[in-house]
Amino acid sequence: MRCLIIHNPASGPRSDEIFAFAHALSRADDEVVFRFIGDGMEPEDATRDARSFDRVVASGGDGSVSSILYQLRDTGVPVLVFPSGTSNLFFNNIGNAPEPAALAQACRAGKTAQVDMGELSWKDENGEERRHGFIIIAGTGFDAEIMQKAEASHGDMGEIAYFLSALSTPSPQVAHFTIEHDGQVDELDGIGCMAGNTAVIQNEINLFPNCRMDDGLIDIAVIEPAKLVELLPTVIAGMLDPAGKGLGRPQFKLFQAREARVTVTPSLGMEFDGEVIPGKPTEFSARALPKCLNLIIDRFSSLA
Repeated sequence: MRCLIIHNPASGPRSDEIFAFAHALSRADDEVVFRFIGDGMEPEDATRDARSFDRVVASGGDGSVSSILYQLRDTGVPVLVFPSGTSNLFFNNIGNAPEPAALAQACRAGKTAQVDMGELSWKDENGEERRHGFIIIAGTGFDAEIMQKAEASHGDMGEIAYFLSALSTPSPQVAHFTIEHDGQVDELDGIGCMAGNTAVIQNEINLFPNCRMDDGLIDIAVIEPAKLVELLPTVIAGMLDPAGKGLGRPQFKLFQAREARVTVTPSLGMEFDGEVIPGKPTEFSARALPKCLNLIIDRFSSLA
């Protein structure tokens, strides 16, 4: 078996576990190739010959994994996501057993599921069209502000940096959103607009009920105007009803669509999968890329 492991060594506290995984995976006559992304090697460089391998392993945090998977879309190569980051939300949505030895066993078995990812497009500060894939959530407004404030301390403090960042934003800015989705137009005011491919976050809370990574749709949510303390009903609903089937998500206006264009006034910051986008674009588009990824899963996965 030829296996390509693409790893971000600066991804987080579990970064070294990828070597235990490689040890558990390797057998006589195997070829295991490591490529380390970062300064000098981008995901597009690391994946240039991915089709020549039997398996590809994407190892890093959500941002790194998102970048790797976007390069691997529509290749058909079986891809294993290895959780080397701080939050590993996408890995948690897949639901595989997290131990390196168990992941090595799943990688060799090669059972797969075809899943979607999202694609975000916007114009940068120079007016150039930019595109990037997202596997969890892309958005503008409150969530982007949290990510931006937490960026400097996230590496040292982990997930608590996001919590402290939210507390430091007690009165998020209200904006007007025009959302064109599958031939419909909605005008809403809110403190943020998010597009989701998957939506299960910490403590198994699903931000968008019915959001799945294999339905060919993106889930769009606008958070109604509120101060931080006024979002408590939504927080409590998430704690009492993680799946969102009973209590729903108060203060969230939800849509599902194959594609959407969002215009925001005034312009706010943007992020995807925890990565902050420079500048403040006034509009963005998001669409689903149906079943473009061939993810390796085990019997514990919700996709099994």
